[in-house]
Amino acid sequence: MQDNKTSDTAKNAEALDLRVKRTRRAIRSSFFALLKEKDFEKISVKDITDLAMISRNTFYLHYADKYELLDSVCDRLLETLYSKVAATLSEAKKSEFTVDSVAAVIRTGIVAVIDDREAYSILLRGSASDIMTAKLHNIIYSIFETLKAEVEGIDGCTMEYIVSGMTGVVKYYVYNDAANLNEESKTFTLIHLGTIIDIVNRKRKR
Repeated sequence: MQDNKTSDTAKNAEALDLRVKRTRRAIRSSFFALLKEKDFEKISVKDITDLAMISRNTFYLHYADKYELLDSVCDRLLETLYSKVAATLSEAKKSEFTVDSVAAVIRTGIVAVIDDREAYSILLRGSASDIMTAKLHNIIYSIFETLKAEVEGIDGCTMEYIVSGMTGVVKYYVYNDAANLNEESKTFTLIHLGTIIDIVNRKRKR
């Protein structure tokens, strides 16, 4: 008898979890559809709930307001970017950094952005752009933070230059196709990060 109750509880929890996922998916899809048509500041919670065919109460069970929803969709997108880049960077860190290995890290990020280009292009326009850009800047900075011990000699101004440059690169590939991504990533790395690579490698040899 106890086993049956446990099984029923597990099934109910699973059904509830699926409902939550479906509801959030419907909210996000409706939100993106609205962002294609008008600016974030002009979108109301009612617009979202009407399109998602849910009640306002249901919306507020999942998000405090449309700003929390925007934060959530930006964060989900950038978590994917971070995980892919961090994995490639982890591999690159196993040996001496080279232009090729660092370019591969950058290329991984660019490909991740291209794969989700439509979502990035929607979130990087209008009044949502400032929020998305700030989050993008922070996620790129956090990626560089994984190298903090190896780049601690680099001053804050230089770090800001690098991170802001990478933020600009991401935005560039949201709106522009790569003619030759391998060559473009290598050229960028050589010009903008070549000295950084040398500093890190010298420090590792001490």
